[in-house]
Amino acid sequence: MNKNQKYLRNRKKNNRKYLISLVILITIAFFGFKKMNQAIHEQISILNQQIKEKNSQIENVKVDIAGLKSDYEMRNSDEFKEKIARERLGMVKKDEYVYKDGNNK
Repeated sequence: MNKNQKYLRNRKKNNRKYLISLVILITIAFFGFKKMNQAIHEQISILNQQIKEKNSQIENVKVDIAGLKSDYEMRNSDEFKEKIARERLGMVKKDEYVYKDGNNK
């Protein structure tokens, strides 16, 4: 066996080692990226759920704001003033009678 044949045989062995190492590295990278992709999709679904919850909270706040705006616009009406006087101050009209039930406290 001459030097050239020995060199080619060693070269084939080295090439095979590099090829196997490259295949293993690509396989590990593939499964690593696949795992990362799954984690990213899980995070995306969690974030989408949080977005839906926040949007529903925003809608609830908008409804509350609309109610407060209507109360604010109604604040100078006589009905509103009467309602506040009855609820908060416990006032009654002249000819009204208030009955208190001793069982309901």
